[in-house]
Amino acid sequence: IADEPVSALDVSIQAQIINLIARLRREMDLTLVFISHDLSVVKHLSHRIAVMYLGRIVELGSPDQVLGAPLHPYTKALVSAVPIPDPNRESRRKRIVLAGDPPSPMNPPVGCPFHPRCPYMIEACKAQVPPLAAWGENHSAACIRVPEIGGAIAPQL
Repeated sequence: IADEPVSALDVSIQAQIINLIARLRREMDLTLVFISHDLSVVKHLSHRIAVMYLGRIVELGSPDQVLGAPLHPYTKALVSAVPIPDPNRESRRKRIVLAGDPPSPMNPPVGCPFHPRCPYMIEACKAQVPPLAAWGENHSAACIRVPEIGGAIAPQL
């Protein structure tokens, strides 16, 4: 388990650590749980990504699926927050800005834990926690609105 192993390091040291982790994983055929907020590092090191919100997995899939065609509204918001290096593309894209503060993990809301901040929330979201369901080959999301809101946003990570 590697919990934010490069978050407080300067860029050159980060690159060395990331390359070391990738090499060790490849040479030793290691499985690694890599916890990070840096989606570009996650994409570089991962075969599968699990996005969590309030301690629950809300999306699971390959880096291309989760970061290139996110299904869950929280994942969509995370990916939309990643800056795009091209200023022309950056200025034209739509960011998803979440309203309010995250609920307390000690007192999560009834129903979908993301519903208080979700731009796609409907009354049914307040009724029960949605299961992590398959919406494609090896791509799952815990959201009842996936068929309606699907679609891809494709950042450059």
